[in-house]
Amino acid sequence: MKTKDFWVGIILTIAILFLLFCVSLIQSACAQKVTRKGNVFVQDSTSHQFKKKDVTLTKYYYMSTDGTKYPIYMSSTGKCFIIRTSSKTGKQYKQYLPEVTKQLQKK
Repeated sequence: MKTKDFWVGIILTIAILFLLFCVSLIQSACAQKVTRKGNVFVQDSTSHQFKKKDVTLTKYYYMSTDGTKYPIYMSSTGKCFIIRTSSKTGKQYKQYLPEVTKQLQKK
């Protein structure tokens, strides 16, 4: 019985070490973005998959029903939104404006 428990423990330890090795290997396998500045190669510290998409501030404003005026932003996909603050939690969130997007895309 003791030898069976011993081998089960060994196998579990090896399996855990193998999984940890695989996870570290996957994390280090991400592609690097490197730019050359003269004789120096500079690594971009952020991965392309984790970057925020480009957002541009438009020259337009949105007035809500309570009279608050918000600047309109446009995402890289062409969708318009404003940034509002939740009255309950105080956190900021995006409110997308499909009608404004339609009207601005007609231009």
